[in-house]
Amino acid sequence: MQENGKFRTYPSKSNHKAFKEKVKEIINCSNYGSEEKARLLAPLVRGWRQYHQHCTMTGAKHSLWFIRNRAFKVFNKESKNNRCSTAALVDKAFPPVPCSVNGHVNVTGTKSPYDGDLAYWSKRNSKLYDGETSKALRRQNHACGHCGLKMLGEEQVHLHHIDGNHNNWKTKNLLAIHESCHDYIHMSKGKP
Repeated sequence: MQENGKFRTYPSKSNHKAFKEKVKEIINCSNYGSEEKARLLAPLVRGWRQYHQHCTMTGAKHSLWFIRNRAFKVFNKESKNNRCSTAALVDKAFPPVPCSVNGHVNVTGTKSPYDGDLAYWSKRNSKLYDGETSKALRRQNHACGHCGLKMLGEEQVHLHHIDGNHNNWKTKNLLAIHESCHDYIHMSKGKP
């Protein structure tokens, strides 16, 4: 854990080693040309990076720079390739994958969902929601817009359109409410 309370993860040594062996096997195979090698490497590298997208990949230990550099040298040895075409093939073989490092925030101190600190847990759970739902929760101080109780992880949060128009996404028209409150509102209006 870091000083800022966020958690840092790395790929396991055995996983990274197995991945490097698979990539080296493809790069060093003399049965394939550079274009075929790039085509075979792309899904392998993309899948590995997506699986480890929340891991820290900085530093020489976990970087793919060395493997990428080796691929460039091997691809560039072919007589039909020049530096530009080789660079394009390497970019194709090692596609960029978006990542979000340190996305997980640890629970503070000795907090527990059963300790009665509703404000802490409702704020923490609001981070699970994206976009308008999260904004509505912050605006409502993490309380239900219908019943006024704090939002906890026990019940799902729904986004309610006050005027009933689901195409109206204005801030004043949106309320974050409990699932049961949402059901109650629509039952009382006679809607399914």
